[in-house]
Amino acid sequence: MSAITPEIRDKLKAETIYRKKIAAIHTTKEVDVVYVTIELPNRVIKKTIKAAVCDMASKSEMLIGMDIISLGDFALSNGSEQTLFSFAVPPFKDKIDFSKRQNEP
Repeated sequence: MSAITPEIRDKLKAETIYRKKIAAIHTTKEVDVVYVTIELPNRVIKKTIKAAVCDMASKSEMLIGMDIISLGDFALSNGSEQTLFSFAVPPFKDKIDFSKRQNEP
């Protein structure tokens, strides 16, 4: 499930649709669940995505969960001191396997 911080929920003025127990690293807690619309870098827009409202350990404001990632092909790569996030919907027929390329010259 995707997640947003309480500050983002407040900025979006998102209303709680229900509460849900979620498991964090060291605890289980009950959180609000809200609807959000997510626009990804390639202009893929997903509406009425349920997002848990919770504090995050890092400075991140959102966590993209498997509810989004499983809709298509997701890749995260690093090179030349830059990070590239790539996402395509629908997924491609051929799959990417970075481990097969790691030993290439």
